[in-house]
Amino acid sequence: MAEWGFRLDLNVHELSDHQLDALYEAGCDDATFATGASGAYAVFDRADATPEAAVLSAIRDIEGAGAQVWVTRVATEDDWLTVPEIAQRTGRSRQSVHQLINGERGPGDFPAPASRRDRRSPLWSWEQVRTWFAQHEPGTLPADPPRPSVDFLAVVNDRLDLRDRLRRSPGEPWWSDVDMTLPLVS
Repeated sequence: MAEWGFRLDLNVHELSDHQLDALYEAGCDDATFATGASGAYAVFDRADATPEAAVLSAIRDIEGAGAQVWVTRVATEDDWLTVPEIAQRTGRSRQSVHQLINGERGPGDFPAPASRRDRRSPLWSWEQVRTWFAQHEPGTLPADPPRPSVDFLAVVNDRLDLRDRLRRSPGEPWWSDVDMTLPLVS
């Protein structure tokens, strides 16, 4: 079985020691839990037959832990990279990547940092960097690891969003009209 990496955003801002213990005992020992600006999240490296099976089993483990924690969003984790991470992925030295960024090598027009632009370690979007390399130096790109399909991520995130809306407004009179007009099954 292969390992699949992904991120699950959670409904809480911080996790207590009790919640972390419950999550670990429920099978989430392959996750790193952290807190960011938008709240708590889990980064998984989960072994399973497919990336979709890995994501769904992680959601079941988190929500079955009895810790009053549920998943609000699924994302692939490795989109934002530092210069050393770009160098590692592309088989270049850090200096070579810095030269590409500064326009001292290559065709120029390297993507701008996506975040933390004015800090010591800015972050680049791997998707933008990969697109630039595909256009200018296609032979240097490693094969992308298999990921959950875009459609799978969209469906899961749509369902998570719908579930959250049902929790916030369960008795609204318009739900039956929405169900009749836009059924989930055609």
